[in-house]
Amino acid sequence: MDRDYQKICGARTIQSDKKGFFNKFYLETKQTCGEKWLQNHFGQLKSNEARLLSMFNDPDICDTVLSILENVQPVYKQKDALFSAQNRIKAEKCYILSANTNKQENLAQALAFANLAVTRAPAKGVNKQIDGGFSLAMAFRARAVILLAMGEGQVALSDLKLAASFGLDTQKNVDYYIQLAKAYELMDEMPRAEISLKIAEKFAGDNKQTIEVCRQEWASKKAEKKKPKLKLIGEGPLLANGENSDLKGASHLVKLVESKEKGRFIAAQNEVRTGDVILNEKPIAACLLPSFYGGFCCHCLEKLVTPVPCSNCSGLAFCSAQCMVKASESYHRFECQFMDLFIGSGMSILCYIALRIFTQAPNVESALDTSDLLYKNLCAHEDSRQADDYLQRSLMAGFLMRCLQKAQYFGPRKSEGVNPTAIELKVCTGLLGLLQILQYNAHEIYQTVKSADHIFDGSRIVYIGAGLYNTGAYFNHECWPTVARYFVGKNLILTATKPHHPNEVIAENYGPIFTKMNSKERQRSLRGRYLFSCDCMACQENWPTLQKLDKQVRFRCPSTTCSNVLHFPRDILKDVRCARCRKNVSLKESVSRLIKIEELYREAAEAMQEQKVHQAIDLFKESIDDFFQIAVLPHKDTLIAQLSLIKCMAAIN
Repeated sequence: MDRDYQKICGARTIQSDKKGFFNKFYLETKQTCGEKWLQNHFGQLKSNEARLLSMFNDPDICDTVLSILENVQPVYKQKDALFSAQNRIKAEKCYILSANTNKQENLAQALAFANLAVTRAPAKGVNKQIDGGFSLAMAFRARAVILLAMGEGQVALSDLKLAASFGLDTQKNVDYYIQLAKAYELMDEMPRAEISLKIAEKFAGDNKQTIEVCRQEWASKKAEKKKPKLKLIGEGPLLANGENSDLKGASHLVKLVESKEKGRFIAAQNEVRTGDVILNEKPIAACLLPSFYGGFCCHCLEKLVTPVPCSNCSGLAFCSAQCMVKASESYHRFECQFMDLFIGSGMSILCYIALRIFTQAPNVESALDTSDLLYKNLCAHEDSRQADDYLQRSLMAGFLMRCLQKAQYFGPRKSEGVNPTAIELKVCTGLLGLLQILQYNAHEIYQTVKSADHIFDGSRIVYIGAGLYNTGAYFNHECWPTVARYFVGKNLILTATKPHHPNEVIAENYGPIFTKMNSKERQRSLRGRYLFSCDCMACQENWPTLQKLDKQVRFRCPSTTCSNVLHFPRDILKDVRCARCRKNVSLKESVSRLIKIEELYREAAEAMQEQKVHQAIDLFKESIDDFFQIAVLPHKDTLIAQLSLIKCMAAIN
């Protein structure tokens, strides 16, 4: 085992940015306690609680720890009414320019400025010197007008309602009800549109010209079929064969099994076909990377188009009022004022998840139950950790606990001191356990960013966050996985990329993949990051990377009771001798089927190029299933087909 490499890998799961202050905190504490104390005392402690008690109470270390944690204070990006008003004016200018020039880029620029105005506007009445204290309402109203011009009725309606809820005067407001009517018309809800227009008509008195223009526009557009441009997010694809009552989010086609060598892992319970969705799971907790706070919803992780801000901070946003309310009533009320402090610490995304498991829980007791259960059931590799690894994680647990103290997660405290009460020590112990299991069980969450011209050409994968999935954590690793992993929002989706027989292992991939890395590199990465050596088929047979792989194929022996594999025959017209079943067998039919399979691969690739995604998926599923009936991997064309199938399945969700 490469201890130095393991140490580097472990450190990265706690601090993602060495420039953050946490790294200085850790190094200063380590220097204070000394290597002898660290190895001979702290390194010999056997429980997480004992490590934390030592950190808070031992005279060799506690003064340094307490003096730094005492300085924890809220740090977050606050609202700015002037900045909001300035950007609203810019948005309105771009909107007027777009109306005169009919240029879509002006509308897009107007929306960008309006988004800034919304995000930075303080709540109603906070700054009465600017906009009379109604900056947020006015920002939502301005954005709604832009969205109506873009043809986005549903999100415009949401903004209009938010504007009203944050103080916009709607009494006898003709323009407001006309805009409501336009939003409903774009949504093809004409009865509501008519009601809104009649209210506007009532308030307009003799000045009904704008209303008549609106009716004329409706009449000219009556034959048009309306399509929303903004993506409406669902829950992802349906599970094949329904949900397994014993495995949340998993299909009835799979089961959880256990062995001495592999621990607990997922295997096929019934026949699984290529394309079967075997997991669609919501996370126990998921967090967005701070670098994406401006581009994705911090609650559902969907791409932001019309952000809805937190009422208190400006550091992040949500895709809708619904997500904002859910977050604010749950975890964000404890995290809000510390967002910039977390970023400044340089703590990793796994630390955010550990904290979120506590902040999102309905109460402290529920959070402790969850953390205890996770620590009990998921791999933590307690016996393989080094003393400084435990010190680093203990310090992070202490920092997170201190933030919870300052956020009044435990209620008002009698003392401003850091030393934890009994319940605070339990939470700190739970955080330390989570920081261990998350290292080996969390999933990176990514989205596929598509180009404007083509679904596949120029598309790229962007990692936007991470999550912990209860059932997803039980999938073992292979260097060529048998499932495709992608995400719908923060839901983890796993879909079979090959057929599986009952009891066959269904494998994920933890990062090192044989198509890009050789066996030596993969083994070093897995040992350092996950503390195991891989013995999957790609490793046992030392498959070359995809670039170096030739197009040779190995066929299954046609004898029904034989599991041997045979090389491509020199002469397909002649029988070959199987060394295992000792029969002379013909591979003529297998070769003929392979030719048809490769033709289907080509047809599927052409369908992808023509962006006929569903047709491509059907062709790939059929041909890959056929391939595994007659042959085994590695086969270059089949590997490429599986990769293409993964792209297709991610593209339709």
